[in-house]
This record gives sequence, structure tokens and C-alpha cells, in this order.
Amino acid sequence: MNEPIRLLPVTNAAQVAQVARMAREVWDEYYVPLIGRAQVDYMVAKFQTAEAMQAQIESGYEYFQILQSGEPIGYAAIRYDAAEARLFISKLYLLAAHRRSGAGRQCLDLIERMARERAATRLWLTVNKGNPSVRAYERLGFSIAEAIVMDIGGGYVMDDYRMEKPVTPAR
Repeated sequence: MNEPIRLLPVTNAAQVAQVARMAREVWDEYYVPLIGRAQVDYMVAKFQTAEAMQAQIESGYEYFQILQSGEPIGYAAIRYDAAEARLFISKLYLLAAHRRSGAGRQCLDLIERMARERAATRLWLTVNKGNPSVRAYERLGFSIAEAIVMDIGGGYVMDDYRMEKPVTPAR
């Protein structure tokens, strides 16, 4: 078994910059074959730069570096909606060498624990319909709630599933 992961809150500009560098690496490696170079470049510029991440943090998103053995192996971002009692997993990305290692499952377990501590009754996320992660999320208890196509500007759309998972209350 690999070392356990931990989520380190992103609280300063250096961490945001490190996460943005990781984002570029993950998106170039994973998403170019899935959605193409042009859309990846557009989406990284719009959503995954240090400036975009800082703006998201200022609007209520919480970013985390995913660490294993003290080294960053990915990043995550969440946003809790108290009125809806749900927690949105906005981002959950692992570097290529750490996928299929159990780190994603560990990260989701930690996020679910955070949701439970905040009295959320469900987790939700969006995932590209062609992304193999859809099946992984289903194995982890998520189900497809709806298909969505969202215009993100620049002539691009996100053709996604919204997936949800109920959060079981603490015992």
C-alpha cells in the first residue's frame, strides 16, 4: 500500500503557482487526447492559471495540494453550498504516475469526510462524458444525475455528466 495522502490547504501565492504548474502538466498529458490541444489551451487559460485559481479562492472555493510522502502528487478544489447541503468537487487531478494507485480514492474519502463535517448530504462533480473516470466515479458510489452541455465561451462547450453521491451521516 502506498503512503496515505493528505490534503494541504492552498493559502499563499507560491502554492497557487505550484498548483497552476501542476494543472498545466495534467491537462497537457491527460486532456489533449480527450478534447484536443485548442480546447485544453483555452480551458487552462480560463480556469487553471494561478490568476483564475486565486479568483476562485476569493469567491469561496477551497484549493488543496494532494500530498503523498510530503510531495505534491495532484490538486483538488471544492466549494460547499450550505443552502443546498452539498459539496461540489470542482477539481480532482493527479499526476500521471499517481493515477490508479488508490490516491484518488483516498482523496475522495477525505473530501467526503469534509462534507460530512459540514453536514452536506451529497457530493457532486462534473466529468467529461468521454473521460474514463466516469466508470471510476461510479465504482466509488457516484451515479450520473444528468447530462449537461455548458457553453464556456471561445466556441467551446463542456459535454459532461453531473454525477452525485449521497453522503452518509457520521455515526
